[in-house]
Amino acid sequence: MRRTLAILASTAVAASTVALAAPAMAESKIPAGGASFPYVFVSQCAADFNASQSNFSVTYTSTGSGTGKGNFTKGTFVTAMTDSKYTSGAPTWSWEYIPAIGGAITVPINLKNASTGRTLGSSIQLKQTTLAKIFGGAITTWNHPEIKKDNARIAAALPATPITIAYRSDSSGTTNNFLQYLNAWAPTIFNKVQDDMGTAFPGGKPPANSVAGKGNSGVMANVLAKEGTIGYVDLGDAKGYPSARIQNANGEFVAPSSASAAKNLANQTNVGADGLVSLNYNVKVQGAYPIAIFSYALARTDGKGPDGLGVRQFWDYTLAKCGPSRAASLGYVPVAGKVLAKARELVQLIK
Repeated sequence: MRRTLAILASTAVAASTVALAAPAMAESKIPAGGASFPYVFVSQCAADFNASQSNFSVTYTSTGSGTGKGNFTKGTFVTAMTDSKYTSGAPTWSWEYIPAIGGAITVPINLKNASTGRTLGSSIQLKQTTLAKIFGGAITTWNHPEIKKDNARIAAALPATPITIAYRSDSSGTTNNFLQYLNAWAPTIFNKVQDDMGTAFPGGKPPANSVAGKGNSGVMANVLAKEGTIGYVDLGDAKGYPSARIQNANGEFVAPSSASAAKNLANQTNVGADGLVSLNYNVKVQGAYPIAIFSYALARTDGKGPDGLGVRQFWDYTLAKCGPSRAASLGYVPVAGKVLAKARELVQLIK
């Protein structure tokens, strides 16, 4: 009897030892990527999400919206982000757009007062049409009469420095949204809205005074590299660099910030059944920064892709927790109101 009990006891100990030694189930990796506009925000949300649970691990690669959409269709990215809709190459299986984060497109300017050496970028005020003429290559110096007219306070300090235009070389949702804005106010100058800036310029080719860079980081690098350069990037990538005050539909010249972009986006209510928001560029709200956009998550709803549960949990976490707690400090605007309600509804369809 003692021998039997001893055998049973040793067997139990061995079994428990095996159980303790068994490795924990490995987390499922979810490769994501796409738009560079939300990169800073989504990367932080992914880090927070990964730390909050052990079942899934999300990684985000900034490739630009064009590559992001392509990789989502191919399945290279299990989920993706884009700042612009598909015009071709969309998946044949069931999927959706989810407005996941908002923000501002800023217009950084590398310009100094020749007498004092102080920066002028954040003091410069630009009307919608003036901005279009600059990027269209029609206004080529910073002391141009049209710029001086709207900047009486600093007119004498504006130098004759030539303007250099920094633009995205890659397929970009940031470009698409910037072109949407320019087209809304100056359709005779910018009559194309697309992801490619190179062929959207007047005449279908970049002006002689322009320089291309890959990604928002490439645009910022070109802005920093040469006096007189103007570009367009998201607020997060601008990292506080002096940027122009842009005229809104109220006639005010407003500086870019999370708060001023939020005043714009809070009044964007035309959200479609597919999740896409038709932006109203004529929002007449005091203090609203006019070049504000939404960035969209792309997710499968057919239940045939990998890790649908993890994708759903991640975007739900992003909308419910990461956006409200992280967005503003990183230079973004959390989705709110009618758009948020639609986004939360769409997240529940992810399989």
